[in-house]
Amino acid sequence: MFSVLGFLAIARPLFLPRLPQLLRRVREWETSGRTYKALGVPAYGALLRRTPLRYVNPHVHLNRGPADAAVIRDEMEAAEAAHFGAAATIVPYMVFACVQDWWGVVALFMAIQIGVNLYPIFHLRWVRARLNRLLNRKHLGHTRHA
Repeated sequence: MFSVLGFLAIARPLFLPRLPQLLRRVREWETSGRTYKALGVPAYGALLRRTPLRYVNPHVHLNRGPADAAVIRDEMEAAEAAHFGAAATIVPYMVFACVQDWWGVVALFMAIQIGVNLYPIFHLRWVRARLNRLLNRKHLGHTRHA
């Protein structure tokens, strides 16, 4: 799992992984924020911004202003795809551990999945939905003034 994340981070200058079309669209229930707020995703985001974890992937932070929002959205989607790929790599081992009745291993890997992949995916999707709204407003503003 960490090898997949590391490989994709190193390969980032060459290509950005893309989400499959099925996963790319942010769903309506994700944009309302209620589900993610109930799960503590905004608190997780605050943890990322206020700790050295911010430097794990600096490409997904909007530092330069609204002009680069579309580039940041693509970077967020790439990070999300990387976490989906990383999560998928250990699912077969988790299934094997279930078949072997290694419940301690399953619990450990489930905790790792939640902390390393699931919450980053939730946070990236939530922020991407907010960024899409910003870009749509910006686009609508340009078309009204044109």
